[in-house]
Amino acid sequence: MRSWLVLVLAVVVSCSAQHYNRYDNFNADSIIQNDRVLLAYYKCVMDKGPCTKDGKNFKRVLPETLSTACGRCSAMQKLVVRKLLLGIRSKSEPRFLELLDKYDPERSNREALYNFLVTGN
Repeated sequence: MRSWLVLVLAVVVSCSAQHYNRYDNFNADSIIQNDRVLLAYYKCVMDKGPCTKDGKNFKRVLPETLSTACGRCSAMQKLVVRKLLLGIRSKSEPRFLELLDKYDPERSNREALYNFLVTGN
């Protein structure tokens, strides 16, 4: 259940190729498997706890990542982001929706985001 939290954070880190190339080889599985780390990242991006440097970076790029359906992500980043979002969704649909509602409250990009999750494009 906490694994989806790390997934969200990993998504943010994985995005924005021009700014976060160092995350191209990001190991999302290691975060997903560590409930403590996952929960800490989730609390950070949801404004429910303190943030690490990476957490702050995730939080900063998450709105653009969700609003563009990872439009500025590299091919590798798209794979990671998609994996993380699908993992979060499978662990907790209500928390997944809570995250989307926080960063896309008008639901202006839900169709494109869901299409990205299905197709990877």
